[in-house]
Amino acid sequence: MPARRRALAWTLVLAKLGVLAVFVARAQDVPPLPDGPGRELTERTCSQCHSLEHVLRHRMTRRQWEAQLDTMIAKGAKIADDDFDPLAGYLAAHFGPDPTD
Repeated sequence: MPARRRALAWTLVLAKLGVLAVFVARAQDVPPLPDGPGRELTERTCSQCHSLEHVLRHRMTRRQWEAQLDTMIAKGAKIADDDFDPLAGYLAAHFGPDPTD
C-alpha cells in the first residue's frame, strides 16, 4: 500500500476513534437512573432508541408517561405488554412532576 493511502487510512481510523471517545465521555456524564423496581427494564427499553439523558430531563405524570410510551410504541419501540405498566410506574415514580414547580 502506498504511503499516501496508508496515511489516509490511519487518519480515518484516528477520526473514528476520536468520535468514539466523545460518545464514551458523554455517556459517563449521564447520571444513572434512580434505584427501584423497573430500573433495569427502563434502562434496557429506553436506551434502544435514545440516550437515558433524554429520559432524565422529562417530568410527567403517569398518564403523560403512558401516552409517551404509546407514542414510542407507535414509532417502533419494542415494549412488551407485560412491561408497559412497570415502565410507566417507574417513570412516574422517579420522573414525575416536580412538586416545587
